[in-house]
Amino acid sequence: HLPCPPGHRIECTIAGPGDDHDARAGADGQRAAVDLVVLPHAREDDAGAQAVKPPAQASAYDSWVRRLSSRAALWVGAGWGLAEALLLFIVPDIWLGLVALYAPRRMLITLLAILLGAVVGATALYLATLALGDGLSGVIVALPGISDADLLQARAELADQGAIAFLNGVLQGLPVKVYIHAAALDGIDLAQVIPFTLLNRIERMLLFGLFMAVLGWLGRPVVRRWPRGCLALYGIS
Repeated sequence: HLPCPPGHRIECTIAGPGDDHDARAGADGQRAAVDLVVLPHAREDDAGAQAVKPPAQASAYDSWVRRLSSRAALWVGAGWGLAEALLLFIVPDIWLGLVALYAPRRMLITLLAILLGAVVGATALYLATLALGDGLSGVIVALPGISDADLLQARAELADQGAIAFLNGVLQGLPVKVYIHAAALDGIDLAQVIPFTLLNRIERMLLFGLFMAVLGWLGRPVVRRWPRGCLALYGIS
C-alpha cells in the first residue's frame, strides 16, 4: 500500500481474489479509484474545534452602557438626590450627565429617580429643622459654598415671595437645602416645600440632562470609539 496524503483521491492496484500465489496477479490486478476515509472521531474533533470559539469580550463602551442602564444606576441617582437635598454639597447633575452621555434613553428615568430621592431628603431636612430649629443652622452654613448671608437671603426671599422663592435659587447659585431649612424655620408648610423643591430640581437639571442626551446621541461614534477618554474628559470638565 502506498502512503497517501489525507483528503486526496488516488488510484491503487488491488489484487483479485485467490491470486496470493499467482505470479500474474501483480500484472493483471484490477485498478480502481479509492477514496480516503476520514475517521468519524477525527471529523468530530475538527467540528468541535470550529464550534468552540472564545466569546467576544464586551467593549468598554458596552460595559458602561450596561452599568448606567441598570437598576443599580437608578438607586445611585435616588441616593445622590436624597443626600444632596440633605447635606451633600456635590450635585447629582454629575451622575445625570454621565447617564445621558452613555445611555441617552435612560436620562429621564434617572432624573425621576433623583427627584424622588430629593423629595425624601427634603422631607428629612424639613423635619430635622422642626426638631432642632436654629441649632441646625450652624451645620448648614458650615457646608462648602454656603454662608450665613445665604441663609439670611433665603429667609428674606421666602418672607417676601413665599415658596415660589425656591425658583430663585438656581439663578443665584443657592443650594435648595438652604431654602428647605429656611422654609421650615419660617413656618412654611411642607405641602408647599415639596412641590417647589421638585420645581427647583427640574429647573436646574432638566436642560442639562437634555443637552447631555443630545450630545450622547450625536457623539455616539466618538464615545463608542474612545469611551475611556470621553469619561476622563467628562470627569475633568
